[in-house]
Amino acid sequence: MRSNWIRFLAGVLVSVALVGAFAVTGGMKGGRSTNGLLYQASGLHPDGEMLAISGQTVTCEEYLFWLGMVCDNVTASMPDVDWSAAVTGDGMTFAEYAKTDAVEAAKQHAVVRAWAQQAGVALSDASTLELDAQRQQYVAYYGSEEAYLQQLALMGISEETFDGMLAAQYLNSSLQTAYGPGGSLYDEDAVRAYAQEQGYASVYVLTLTGENAETMAADLLERWQKAEDKAAEYAAMCEELQQEAVGAVTLTAAEGDPLSDAIMALELEELTAVIDPYGDGSCYVILRTDLDLSVAADAYFQQVQSDRLANASVVSNAKLYSSLDVGAFYDRMTELRAEMQAAMAEAGGHTADDGHDHSADAGTDTAGEDTADTGADAEPAA
Repeated sequence: MRSNWIRFLAGVLVSVALVGAFAVTGGMKGGRSTNGLLYQASGLHPDGEMLAISGQTVTCEEYLFWLGMVCDNVTASMPDVDWSAAVTGDGMTFAEYAKTDAVEAAKQHAVVRAWAQQAGVALSDASTLELDAQRQQYVAYYGSEEAYLQQLALMGISEETFDGMLAAQYLNSSLQTAYGPGGSLYDEDAVRAYAQEQGYASVYVLTLTGENAETMAADLLERWQKAEDKAAEYAAMCEELQQEAVGAVTLTAAEGDPLSDAIMALELEELTAVIDPYGDGSCYVILRTDLDLSVAADAYFQQVQSDRLANASVVSNAKLYSSLDVGAFYDRMTELRAEMQAAMAEAGGHTADDGHDHSADAGTDTAGEDTADTGADAEPAA
C-alpha cells in the first residue's frame, strides 16, 4: 500500500518542491479568535496569519481547512498512516507532505485573488448572482439556514472564509474570460506567439476508411481544391460520407506523429491527402484554416496561471507553522467532528456520512495545472 501511495503522490510532489523552501517569518500576527472546530483541534487562532502568498494573507482557519482536506485524502488511501513515516526518498514525512500540500492548495486561491486584484478583475454581476443562488441551493438541501451553518461548523470554517473560497473560483473564471478574445486582458500578439511556439493549428479533417479509402481521398481532395467555399464544401462532403461535421478542430503538434507532421507542413488554406499514415488503411483529407485563437488563448491563460503559481512568493508564520503537529491535529479534528455529528443526529439535523471529505476535492493536483481549473472546489458535505 505504501508503494502505491508513493506512486500516487509522484505528480503532486513535483510541485511541492516549488514551495518546499518557502521563506519564514515571525512577524505575522498570531490572532485572537477562539471560535470553531479547527481552533479546538489545533490551538491555532482562526484569525491568525499563517501565510502571506503574493501579498495575500492566508489565515490559520483557511490553511487548517486545506490541511484537513489533505489529511482526509491521505487517510482515505492509508487509514492507519504513520504521519512520522517517510514518504519520499529524501526523508519527507507524511506530516511534512500534508503541511506542504496544504500550502499549495491555499496558494492556488491566494494567487487568483492577488492576480485579479492586480489586473482589476472583479466578480461580475452574473457571478455574484450565481454565488447567491448556490448558497440558497445549499440552504434548501440542508433544510434550513441553521442546518447549512451547522455544516460549515462541521467543516470548521466560517461562512466568510467559505464564501471567499467559492469567490476565488469565480474570479479565476473571470480572469480566463478576460484573457480570451475580446477580454480586457487579451493580447493577440502574445497568444499568436504562444500558439506558434506550441505548434497549434486549426484544420478541417475528413476521415476515410475501407477498401476504397485511398481513391476516395484523392477524389475528395480534388473536389475540395476546386470549391470556392471550402467550409460549405466540407459540410456537404461530411453529409455525403455520413460523418459529423464538427468543423475546424485545433490541434497541437505531436512529435513523431505522421499525421501531425503532415498538418504542420501545410500552409494556411492549403489542402492535402494523407494516405494510411498509421498502417491501418485509414486516409485523411485535410484543410488548414485560420487558427482558432480562442482555443490558443485558453491554453495561453493556463500557461500564465502556471507561471504565476510557480513564481508566487510564499511566506509562512514560522512560529505557528512549526508548532503544528499534523497527527495530533487530525486525530483531534476527527474526534470533534464525530462528536458534532452525533449531537446533530440526536437533534435531528442533516449530517454527513463520514468517509471524511467535508468539502469537495481540494484540487491540489498542482503539477500542471491546469490548473486551468485552479481550482479547488469547496462545498459543504452532502
